[in-house]
Amino acid sequence: MKDLRTAFLVKYPKYEIILNMYSKANDCPATWENLSKVRLQAFVDYMEERLAPNSVRQYAAKLKAVLNLYNEEVELPKDYNKILSVKNVRSTNVWLTDEELERIITYVPKNANEQLVRTQFLIGAFTGCRHSDYTRLNNRNIVGGMISYVSLKTKTHATVPLKPIVKELLTNLPKEEVSDPTFNNNIRNICRKTGITEAVKIFKAGKEVEGEKWEFVSSHTARRSFATNLYLRGADLYSISQMMGHASVEMTQNYLCCGLREQSAQVMEYFK
Repeated sequence: MKDLRTAFLVKYPKYEIILNMYSKANDCPATWENLSKVRLQAFVDYMEERLAPNSVRQYAAKLKAVLNLYNEEVELPKDYNKILSVKNVRSTNVWLTDEELERIITYVPKNANEQLVRTQFLIGAFTGCRHSDYTRLNNRNIVGGMISYVSLKTKTHATVPLKPIVKELLTNLPKEEVSDPTFNNNIRNICRKTGITEAVKIFKAGKEVEGEKWEFVSSHTARRSFATNLYLRGADLYSISQMMGHASVEMTQNYLCCGLREQSAQVMEYFK
C-alpha cells in the first residue's frame, strides 16, 4: 500500500503544501501512523490562522478525499470526516491589548526559545506581518524610517511605519529558529506567566469555546493585535489594509477581533 504522502500526491500532485502544513502544525511528518484526531484538528487550526476560509475548506476537503479513498485499507481516526468538514462560518479570535503587549515587552525570558519567540511575536504585533514574514525580518528591512518587505506568501510589497521598539528588537534579534508548534507553546506560556489569563469565549469551528485568554494565543495573534489596536485608535480600514499587504479591505475586516469602536460625539448624538 502507498504511504500517505505518495497516495496524496498521486491524487493532488500540485498540493504538497497541504502535507507540509500538516507537518508544520504537528512537528511531525504526514504519515498514516501520525494521523490522529488531535493532529487533524491542529492542522485545521493551523490553516485557519494563516489562510482565507475558502482555502481552509478546500485544503481540508482534499485531505479528507484521500483518507476516504483509503479508509478500508488504513485504520483512520474516529470522526476524521467531521474534523475535515470545515463549515463556512466566521470564527472569533483573541487579540492582545496595548497593556498586554507591554507585559510581554517587560517579561524576562527564561531560555533561548522564549527569547526568540518573545522578540519575534512583538515584531509581528507592531508591524502586522504574517508569521512567515516577521520571522524573516532584520535590520535590512528598515528603509527610510519604515519597515519594508515582500510577503513570502503573496509576493506583495508592504511598508509599515517603524516603531522604535521594533528597531530595538531587530537589532538584538536571536539567530535561532523554532518550529511552529514550539513557537505557539512558548508564546502561550509567556502569556500565561504574564497574567493574560482572563476568561474568554470564542467561536471556532462552528461552536463556542471557553477558556483563559492565553490558551487561544498563537503566532497569528500578533497580526490580529496589530489590526485591532490600530482600528481602535481610529485608523481607517484602507490604511490598515495597505500596511498589512492585503488585496482588499474585506480581508482586513476578518482580522478585527473587537466590537464597535468608540464613536464620536456627533455619531452618538444620532442615537439620542
